[in-house]
Amino acid sequence: MNSCRIAICLLVGSGLVMGAAGHGARAAESGSKPVLSTEATEALARAESGVALATAKKALWTTAASALAQAQEAAKHQDNAAVMKYAAVAAEQASLGMAQADGPLTSQH
Repeated sequence: MNSCRIAICLLVGSGLVMGAAGHGARAAESGSKPVLSTEATEALARAESGVALATAKKALWTTAASALAQAQEAAKHQDNAAVMKYAAVAAEQASLGMAQADGPLTSQH
């Protein structure tokens, strides 16, 4: 249980750092084109980190991977609302997959 909490704390922290770095990179490369909002960029970074962590733990649910792909596609179209929606689903599903992997393998009746 503690390892799950540590992983979540690392996930949130890395998401914030990656989000800030990603936002600056997108702003620099786009020039006058509209860019994703800070919130959408951070949500996408958290989702990417969560899916990567779940993949590393061999606990990735296909719904998490699918939602992340949709969030990344929405980011290409600069759709902040869709990015945030799908990124939230991806992060939640990745977290649930890791929680399931940390649970007991059988019930003790």
